[in-house]
Amino acid sequence: MQSPKKEEDDMLELGEELVAAAKRQYHKTASASSLVLSRLTSESSTVTNGSGAAHPRVESAEDPGLHDFVDAILHQGLDAEKLPHQLEKHIPELHPVWSPHNIFEQAGERERGSSSCISVLALVKNRYDIFTEPQGKNVKLKQSQWEELQELVTWIEPDAQQLQAVLVLLAIRALGKSKAVLQQLPVESRRPERAVVQVMNGYENVVPSVRWLTQRSQAYVEEALLTHELFNLAQMLQGENCPANVKQLREHIELKGDAVFRFYILFLLGFMSGLAAGNGSRFMNAKNADSTIGGIRMLQRLMNVNPTSIYWGYMGLRATKLKLPYNTPEDMVLVRLACLARIQDDRGYQTLKNSWQALGARERTSLTDHFLADGIEEPAWVFEFLPNCVANAQANPVVGLTALLDVLTDLLYNLRSFDKSGKPSLMLVDLSDMGEFIAAVQNRF
Repeated sequence: MQSPKKEEDDMLELGEELVAAAKRQYHKTASASSLVLSRLTSESSTVTNGSGAAHPRVESAEDPGLHDFVDAILHQGLDAEKLPHQLEKHIPELHPVWSPHNIFEQAGERERGSSSCISVLALVKNRYDIFTEPQGKNVKLKQSQWEELQELVTWIEPDAQQLQAVLVLLAIRALGKSKAVLQQLPVESRRPERAVVQVMNGYENVVPSVRWLTQRSQAYVEEALLTHELFNLAQMLQGENCPANVKQLREHIELKGDAVFRFYILFLLGFMSGLAAGNGSRFMNAKNADSTIGGIRMLQRLMNVNPTSIYWGYMGLRATKLKLPYNTPEDMVLVRLACLARIQDDRGYQTLKNSWQALGARERTSLTDHFLADGIEEPAWVFEFLPNCVANAQANPVVGLTALLDVLTDLLYNLRSFDKSGKPSLMLVDLSDMGEFIAAVQNRF
């Protein structure tokens, strides 16, 4: 059996050549055819959510002691039983009652934030037992996977200030997803990450932990948020973005430096670990860890390998893991669709392939062109929230995946009609409303 390092090297070497050859073959054969944030000042004694319910504000005048807590952890250790309560005490944004996540009616995000914080501490302190506590026996993280995660933590080598900063970041990150928050901010700050930066700098009572960060730590938090806006690892793991996003990340890190990059990777480990909540990481189990580890290990080559090779090299790793063909343009598109559909086995892949083959030749040609576009040498559209659309289409028997792909073909036709220049560009298309609509469809009339 090949080592993970050897597989990565093989896929990186293959990546750019395979994409170029696939595109040549494809183009040769293709057919021509209301919490009002402005009121949340330091003088406020209460805050109200959209329903008008009043809540005592989170007190930010007294240091909750996160710095001392982190220092004690680094020099002593973790108490598995006490850890969740300690985080709630030292990070007000994780308080079970007065957390801003609860006030903004997104309690699930508080739970994911807590899981992320527990997970990152377990990673730093090499506590496999704490990290895997919520995982079932049949899917528990393998020891070999844990060792790979430990190698990543060793490479990052976080200090106390970085650890405090990442805990605060993981606790507050999801506030940028709250519609109640976004509606109260200037239009230019309504992207999730920029919204959190705006709240950090203008509404301290909403995120009181930020007050107690050093200037260096706060800079790490802000830089990680702005980096995440440019490049979201989860989007790459799901085939949602494209090589141009990897290129943007590379250019950003060239400007910001290696320390920012390593901190961002630490954040990604915590963020991904907390996706399914739990007192530990329910998400980062044996089934899900390989894709996350593989994606991060590919990103470690960011400054030495071209973005296209990194992106399609990762897709090659997924194809190898799932034992899928990866030789033709259609193979490559189906692997990317398999990532979008979160497919884990051959049965799911065959269902996906049947949906693809039910399309007409024109639709397959249009979608192949779209899913192979890199945004570097040609225009590309990133369909944000497409994985949700795919999941909802598959779950709704009235819709189905083939119908969704048909709709995407029409959408692409309209988008291409607006930009006929053919110049390299990367454009974002928000499909969140479409995903909600797909889930609600009850007939096709």
